[in-house]
Amino acid sequence: MKPLALGDMARSHLLRQNSNSVKRQMTSLQHELISGQVNDKLRRTGGEAALLASLQRSMSMSKTNQTNAVTISTFLNAQQEALNRVSDITKDKAAYLIRPELFSTDDRLSGAVDRADAALRDITTLLNSSLGGKSIFAGRNSDSPALRDVDGMISSIVSIIPADADYQTIDQVVSDWFAPGGAFELEGYMGGPEKAEAISLGDGYNLRLDLTASDTAIRSILAELTKGAVLKQGLLSDQPDQQRLLLRNIGANLFSAASALQLTQEHLGIKQAYTEEARTEADASYTSSQIALNELLAVDEYDVASRLQDAMARLDKIYLMTARLSRLSLSEYL
Repeated sequence: MKPLALGDMARSHLLRQNSNSVKRQMTSLQHELISGQVNDKLRRTGGEAALLASLQRSMSMSKTNQTNAVTISTFLNAQQEALNRVSDITKDKAAYLIRPELFSTDDRLSGAVDRADAALRDITTLLNSSLGGKSIFAGRNSDSPALRDVDGMISSIVSIIPADADYQTIDQVVSDWFAPGGAFELEGYMGGPEKAEAISLGDGYNLRLDLTASDTAIRSILAELTKGAVLKQGLLSDQPDQQRLLLRNIGANLFSAASALQLTQEHLGIKQAYTEEARTEADASYTSSQIALNELLAVDEYDVASRLQDAMARLDKIYLMTARLSRLSLSEYL
């Protein structure tokens, strides 16, 4: 067998090197054509790594601010939605309990008490709402419900109401139980302190998520409905007129409580608008940085396509030369 000539081996090695080089170039050009950006970013910036890093850092920070704004907005929306339902229930029961005809018979009186009890349970459920497994009105103790179960709260309150209490005494005992510094803070509210730390949304936007179920307006609503709910435990059962007086007062007080809750909702609405503004700012910042980065690193697609076609042509030539060299070696061998 005639050995392959040394010159042929050298040419074969050179062709392989050229082939690999052209293939790498084609891969690089294909990536640039697909991504729309140059591969050698540092070379494009003229060695100004700080400029490139600054734009990338700005995009990263803006993305973080976008994520935070979306998360907080979702949280605030959940709170507002729950309070909207609380407000609807409160106004409905306020209008219901001041209607004189509801107290004309014992059955209607009993039905009014049932309505107050049901409203208390519905509102408690709303205030114990969670988002992603976290209670939205429980402050820092978001792993637990914001409020104790209704039966537990009623049992605690009824145990301290004197047996001979009239409607005014019941009214006062329940009000004191829910008042600041009262038993509600130890036995009713199961959440933690409000989240006092401000959350940064970038560009000077900072927000505190400080609304909990211990809010004054919310307490007022809970207190009034509880005054009606405790009547289901037999209090004033032999004094229907006393029950009527208490229920009428509850209806009137619920109107005031609903107005106070509206202020709470307005404050929450301001935070929603503030968060949306921060989100818009973060979106604009991200888009601006992205455009600047794209312009800095953008490739000329026509130039890249032309260079890619040229590389393909050179690779075809290398393949042709390799084939010819192979045939020459084979003929010499034959």
